[in-house]
Amino acid sequence: MCVMNKKYGGVGVLSQRRGYSNESFKPPWNILFFGTNEVSVKSLEVLHEEQQKVAGVVDKLEVVTVNLMKPLPAVRRYCRTCDLPLHTWPLKQQQLPQGYHIGVVVSFGHLIPAWLINAFPMGIINVHLSLLPRWRGAAPIIHTILYQDCHTGVTIMKIQPHRFDVGSVLSQVVVPVDWNTKSGELTTRLAEIGAQELISVLRNLPEKLRRAVPQSDVGVTKAPKISGSTALVEWSQHTRHNIQAMFLALDDYFPLWTHWQGTPIKLRDMVLTKPEQRSTQHRVKEEISKCEGAQNDCHKNVCVNDKDKSELSMNNYCVNNKDKCESGVNEPPPGNVVYHLKSRVISVKCVDGWVSFRQVVMKGRKPMSAHDFYNGFISKVPKEMKRFT
Repeated sequence: MCVMNKKYGGVGVLSQRRGYSNESFKPPWNILFFGTNEVSVKSLEVLHEEQQKVAGVVDKLEVVTVNLMKPLPAVRRYCRTCDLPLHTWPLKQQQLPQGYHIGVVVSFGHLIPAWLINAFPMGIINVHLSLLPRWRGAAPIIHTILYQDCHTGVTIMKIQPHRFDVGSVLSQVVVPVDWNTKSGELTTRLAEIGAQELISVLRNLPEKLRRAVPQSDVGVTKAPKISGSTALVEWSQHTRHNIQAMFLALDDYFPLWTHWQGTPIKLRDMVLTKPEQRSTQHRVKEEISKCEGAQNDCHKNVCVNDKDKSELSMNNYCVNNKDKCESGVNEPPPGNVVYHLKSRVISVKCVDGWVSFRQVVMKGRKPMSAHDFYNGFISKVPKEMKRFT
């Protein structure tokens, strides 16, 4: 929520003062903020709130962002709504706003040149959503989930010219990651934690800068920008664990996709399985073998007891009263698609088992349930063509 922007008087050209150490400056700070998206806005909101407080850590606050119109950057939209002074990136040296102690960068995505860093007597600090040096780059949260890290966090660091995410660390906060956390949820949580940690750092900024620690050369990993091609499922290469990690990491931005009869199709609303439940795959094969050995046609689902039904939902094979169960010896090929009438999901064979989804989106069509996809497509093709490729 926006509050009225308080007025502030003129400020000298701090960056041109000589002979001053960081300890010469005390809050409230004059801050030039750099950001673009919703993650940036979380920190900008907190800084703006501090500006309104009588004893807040922010005095002057102006903003730098990119000049896109479609879509309008979230930071630009916030500044217009809250009447914050706004400058367009890239800044020219002769047009640099004057009178700032420090720059603050949050999810900006542009390298800051040395002349601009040096224009601030206390430099520029950055809020990065990972525990550096792990996951340097544009997509740290997606990579955190993709590689199933059990914890991540927030790093406040100094900006260095010419390279992303390599500066000395002022502060870090460790955050646990649950097994079923999606990227969008984790992004929101870390953005809020990062905003609060930024204020904590600003309250004692000279001391934090003095005690900044260089990043370790051990444990460096890269988190490059992700594209839609990353979400393509390779059924003959990916395991159930791989596919579930891909879903949790990518679904909020790039839904998993494959092909049905040559048409791209997105896979939504995955049936998730806890890591410790992945060991139940052998029990699925036992049930299937029993069904095949008894030479019984499957009625809608393999018969399992109530305790195991939820655990086996994504591994269960045997779909309707037309198809017989396949034994472990004669397993269907990767990409094979079956429909479970009782649980109303489609299951797809991958390298080491089955994964299940409740919804699909075919190119050029509205989202459809697994049941509708079965009625409209799966049921209308021969068994050997019931495959994703």
